[in-house]
Amino acid sequence: KSVFCVNFCKDNQRVVKHLSKPPPKHFISSQMDRLIFLVGFMGSGKSYWGARLAEKTGVPYFDLDKLIEARASSTIPRIFELAGEDGFRSLERETLHDCDQFDTAIVATGGGTPCFFDNMAWMNDVGSTIYLKTPATVLASRLKQEMHLRPLLANVTPQNLELHIEKLLLQREPFYTQATITIQYNADGTAFEELLLNLLDGLQ
Repeated sequence: KSVFCVNFCKDNQRVVKHLSKPPPKHFISSQMDRLIFLVGFMGSGKSYWGARLAEKTGVPYFDLDKLIEARASSTIPRIFELAGEDGFRSLERETLHDCDQFDTAIVATGGGTPCFFDNMAWMNDVGSTIYLKTPATVLASRLKQEMHLRPLLANVTPQNLELHIEKLLLQREPFYTQATITIQYNADGTAFEELLLNLLDGLQ
């Protein structure tokens, strides 16, 4: 699969021009009739923008964490508490593979989903992936108020949060960057909503 890196600026009219090469015109028609997976670090906005993309395209939207909780009849923090991360990741993989039953869907994955088992290769095989690449400083500012809801941040202090994120990003980038499309956050640019919608406009 080709990778299309997108850098954005404030001028909406220039967004599509920042594609490193012209996007495949068949992307929306042929790939979205199967599955699109949003990948990226926690706090990058996968769930929110997944719902917005679904609203724009009319494609059903699913949050992988919500599917996991429904499958286990439990919350993500509780699953981590009872089964540990290894148990959670096995359940995550099973739930992810169940997404293949959907005729078409946009799926927001967990931050660690692409980094375990063959998950990233599987997602690229059955559909397409979009990486919402966001710097550690932005992620830290978003996550500070919800650290207690994130099991992987349970033992991290607010003072060390950004450094912790930077270390995890270094480990996860090799997986994230296997995505079909990478959207690069730009602090001086527009919000992800505009970026994603402009990307869709450029692909249609």
